[in-house]
Amino acid sequence: MALVATVAIAFADSAIVVLALPDLLRQYDVSITEVAWVVTAYNVAVAAGGVALVPLRARVDARRLALAGSVAFVVASLLCAVAPEVWLLIAFRAVQGVAAAALLVGALPVMTALAPRRGAALWAGAGVFGAALGPALGGALTEVFSWRAIFYAQAPVAALGAVALIGRRATAISVLDRAPRARLASLALGLLSAALVGLLFLAVVQLIDVWRLSPLRAAAVVSAIPLATLIAAPLAGRACVSGVASGALLLAGGLAGMAFLPASRLAWVVAALTIAGVGFGLAMPALTRAAPGATAVWIRHAGLVAGLLVITPLLTTDLSSAGKNAELRGISTVLDAPVGAKVKLRLAIELAPVLARPARKELPDFTNAVAPANDAALTAMGHRLDRVVQATVTRAFRGSFLIAAGFALAAAVFTVRRVRVQAIAALVGVVLLATELASGALTYGTRPKLLPPCADRQETLVLEALDEIACRFHKSREQFVADAAGAGVDAADFAKQVERLAAVLSR
Repeated sequence: MALVATVAIAFADSAIVVLALPDLLRQYDVSITEVAWVVTAYNVAVAAGGVALVPLRARVDARRLALAGSVAFVVASLLCAVAPEVWLLIAFRAVQGVAAAALLVGALPVMTALAPRRGAALWAGAGVFGAALGPALGGALTEVFSWRAIFYAQAPVAALGAVALIGRRATAISVLDRAPRARLASLALGLLSAALVGLLFLAVVQLIDVWRLSPLRAAAVVSAIPLATLIAAPLAGRACVSGVASGALLLAGGLAGMAFLPASRLAWVVAALTIAGVGFGLAMPALTRAAPGATAVWIRHAGLVAGLLVITPLLTTDLSSAGKNAELRGISTVLDAPVGAKVKLRLAIELAPVLARPARKELPDFTNAVAPANDAALTAMGHRLDRVVQATVTRAFRGSFLIAAGFALAAAVFTVRRVRVQAIAALVGVVLLATELASGALTYGTRPKLLPPCADRQETLVLEALDEIACRFHKSREQFVADAAGAGVDAADFAKQVERLAAVLSR
């Protein structure tokens, strides 16, 4: 069991620090791009290490390889825990990734030799449960202790795995199966791993950075993923081809649910993550067993890296656009709010420093900004502005979640040969889920709808006067354009001449 736990920890490290990224940002005072390499470096190193071990599989003793990987993993974990600078943490994470590759590749044949009937299933199950548990475990350790506790906690687990390997007999690493079915399973495994970017990274970033959940609360929410994989575990052991396809479709459905959230309610997130977790638990073990050893290790992590490379630029672009939309929606929310002009003026004064602060690390917190004023009207407006910003930025994740769902659907295509009842049922469930969520999500986080001139907003005296001026200007402009057109005058050219004259008179 110690070796099983070590394998689970090595797989969990793919995303175990995701919930700790905000703490890393604050402590090291670096950009999001730099701190993201704490996650990426590990996955790139595991993938590269797995690829390097493929041609050496016939000449390496699996037990010694797993033992060396376990010892190196312990040392690298302790170095990560004490890293004084972010670039050192990234370097140690890369070393940890190489050690994990050696550990994972060597552990599979050792576990198979120890338990011929279920060793491979234990290895695959530990990988699935570890990957699902990673974010929740990392968030809980960060909240209760600190982000450094994540790495301190890993060291004794890996050390127990190393102790369990001491004294075992030499074990040969099995030769890679190059049958067409294995190659298709490997491709599906890579695509399904790319889809996990939505499950293990996008969902966590949304909960922490957009919805402002604490690491412990976010960990409680994403714990739906490992719990769902445990529910699916009895079925995963008997999963056939159509069962794997059904799992991939359920994963796609859960990711589509995250894309079409109809409100900022955790119940919707838990439901979507549970569906995705069941699908992950159904599909991943069978695919991992079909692409064994070093191949399964490097393909899983290469899929994660590929998913990050595809989804990250899209998310960055969408978030930039969402920032502009959130600004417009915030302005329209304040202008159209049924409060007095004095409240709006005070709100502008209170929020000016918040809006001037660069949003490099986190979204503005309007509720906390107006809290010192102890004004009920200001507090209500702060809450309303926060909801507007959160809804707008949450909607910006939609495209990225749909790309992740597309990876899962592609994985289902490569695993379906004959359509069976399970696959049909999963597809129907996906369609029903998407339809239900989309019905409420079409208006969630939409672009601002500013009221047109002359619209009745029932404002206070000052804004009523401004509205009246704007309305008269709008009507006079329309009348001017109509008169100019009737007289055969080019209205646009005449307007430019008027602007030039006004500029000359103002000098």
